[in-house]
Parts: sequence; structure tokens; C-alpha cells
Amino acid sequence: MRGTVIADGEGNFAVRTIQPAPYQIPTDGATGKLIDAAGWHAWRPAHLHLKVSAEGHQLITTQLYFQGGDHVDSDIASAVKPELILAPKPASSGEGNEVRYDFVLDPA
Repeated sequence: MRGTVIADGEGNFAVRTIQPAPYQIPTDGATGKLIDAAGWHAWRPAHLHLKVSAEGHQLITTQLYFQGGDHVDSDIASAVKPELILAPKPASSGEGNEVRYDFVLDPA
């Protein structure tokens, strides 16, 4: 699932999507040998990939994770940081969940 979202004049935007599932990285070849030797699991937690940009600002490329999800505390990529964890709540519309997350872009 991919998409482009355009913010309004104040930088507000909304994304409607489904919550993804965790996934296993490939375990063949050198990566699989390293995972086996280290005794790690090969799972990534559910997450959203995002690129956020605005003219005159530096691009942000990031991932956002879901509080309480499988593997959030043991990501094989060690990419989960507390500030990247979302805590969705029931939507005010009664349909699904919603969350607010603010991005701050540095000047170029």
C-alpha cells in the first residue's frame, strides 16, 4: 500500500489505512547465518514507512510503530524508539482507531 498525502496550508493532513502486521525478514544466506549464530528471532514489528517533506525543509524518512504490538520490544533491526511508537485510540467517528503524530522538519 502506497500513497501520497498533501497537507493543508497549516501542515495538517490525515491518512486512512489499515494497521499492518509484523513480518519476518529473510533468513537465508549470510543474514540467516548471523541470526542463527546470535540466537535472534527474524521478526520486524508492524510499522508504517513514511517520508515527510516540505519545500525549504529537510526530508524525514522514518517508521512509526504500534504500542503493544508483537516484537516492538525486540525488533531485529533495533529501529524502534519510544518517540516512534503510536498509541491509537478509538476514533471519534466510532469507526476504527485514530492517532495524532506531529512531524517537525528542519530547515534545509
